[in-house]
Amino acid sequence: MDFYIRELPDGKATLMTRDGLYLFTFRDLESAREACEDWYRTHGNEAGEITGMSDGDVSCSVFG
Repeated sequence: MDFYIRELPDGKATLMTRDGLYLFTFRDLESAREACEDWYRTHGNEAGEITGMSDGDVSCSVFG
């Protein structure tokens, strides 16, 4: 599963699925990245698989 992180103007960050489903809004970008990476570690996958969009960590890509 690919997750994306949307940065909000107030500094918060929302973790969402590829289909646009909002999962949770975090207080900052770092917290959202940690949650995304923890999910991949827990489920035996490594974050960062190259699948399309790229900011160096595609499975947890950040967009604004």
